[in-house]
This record gives sequence, structure tokens and C-alpha cells, in this order.
Amino acid sequence: MQPPPPLPAPPDSAPLDQPTVLAALRARVARLEGVGRARHGTDPIPVAEGIPLPGGGLARAAMHEVAAVSPGAAAAFCAVLLARSGGTVLWIAAGGSEGLQAWPPGLARCGLSPANLVLVRAERWADALWAMEEALRCPAVTGALLVAEDTARLDLTATRRLQLAAETGGALGLVLRRDAPNPDPSAAASHWRVGPLPSGGAGHGLADPRWQLELLRARGGRPGGPWAVTWRASSGTLDLEEAEAPVVETRRARRGR
Repeated sequence: MQPPPPLPAPPDSAPLDQPTVLAALRARVARLEGVGRARHGTDPIPVAEGIPLPGGGLARAAMHEVAAVSPGAAAAFCAVLLARSGGTVLWIAAGGSEGLQAWPPGLARCGLSPANLVLVRAERWADALWAMEEALRCPAVTGALLVAEDTARLDLTATRRLQLAAETGGALGLVLRRDAPNPDPSAAASHWRVGPLPSGGAGHGLADPRWQLELLRARGGRPGGPWAVTWRASSGTLDLEEAEAPVVETRRARRGR
């Protein structure tokens, strides 16, 4: 099945025809779902077994933030989570976020099928934010991601609106942005930092990718990490690696022999 083409963006001089764009989005999602409505689960979205999270995973009907140390690693992690939402997902990007744009073949390797993916490109940040809110409110959408521009401000009011929209529609909401030392206050249910780790296998880009996850903030839980994880594309699992013993402890053990 060929993925639907991205929605055309209006020229800079033209205002966004929001009713028309919204109708087009709903029609595309309805065609993907077949019946026009997704069956939302109530179980949280699993991350990696062994990572302690409130409820055992990422809460649905909530908005979460992901800070990208590396665009590729963070986008891949988000794709894994969106694929696990179990239905149609939207990937929404604004014009000034070139480094975090979606690459469907790479997302497919992370379990996110192009058949379940709708790409939305907005020239203006306000339009991208509006599209994200509408997507989260749509009951036929199981997950939506908003790529934030480097210069975009996503203040507390905006994140509260996204959180309320996710609660209304029941979808998993993700906001992907570059890592910054002083992020704006947010109403997100959790805040993650994701970066790459060296691959442990031989070859040129063929080994399973490894990422470092850090939970900076979680509603009803504690920060944690960093954790080293490996994405197994063949089995669709995200495996938590065992922590290595500290060097000082190894030296002490040798002295005691």
C-alpha cells in the first residue's frame, strides 16, 4: 500500500484554510482506518522492560516531550513509540525544522509502517501547532508527533492545550525538539532526552542501533537513567542493556583476590 502524499502547504502569502485542511486530514485518516475510528487501548505504551515508569509505560491520552541530543536517534525512538500506539499516526513538522524531518524508510525500520503514517508539513509554526491539536482530538488517531522548530516557543499554555486535546481524543502525543539547557515550562506528562550510542556490531550501519534514554521528568514518578537500550528491528523489541560494573569496583575486587 502506497503511503498518502503529504498535505500541500499554503504559500507564505496565503492564510491557512483550516476547515479544508481539517476535512482532508479526517478523510485520509478515515481511509487508513477503514471504519473511520480507531480502537484506543487503555494500557500504557511500553518502552523497554526494566525501565521504571508510572503505570509501566508511557501513558496514552497524554502529551510527552522528547529532547533530541541527536535528531536521528530521537526520531527513531519516537517512531517506535508511535508504532506501538496501534493505529494511524500523524507526523507534523514546521518549515524551519529541517534536521528533524521524517524519513519514511527509516521510520519503517523502527516499526512505523508507511501505511499507517500521515505526513503533514506546515510552513508556519502556528499552523503546525494547530494541526497537532486537531490531530490529538481526532478519535481515529492513535498517536501524533509535532516537530518543534528550533526557534519556536512552546509555552505552558500551548502544552496545556495539547495535553487537553490528547485527553479528549485518547491519543499518544509526542513533541520532538532539540535538546536545550533551559527548556520552557511544560504541561507534558513526561520529558525525555535521547541520544545515540556507538553500535556494538561490525559493518557499516547494519548493526542494531543503540540509544541512551534519560527520563528528566515524569508526572507521578521520578526522573531516571541514563539507560542504554538497543532496538532490535527483527523482533520489534527495545532491549535494556545491563549496566556495566564501575571501574573502581572492579579494581577493588582484583585487590581482594
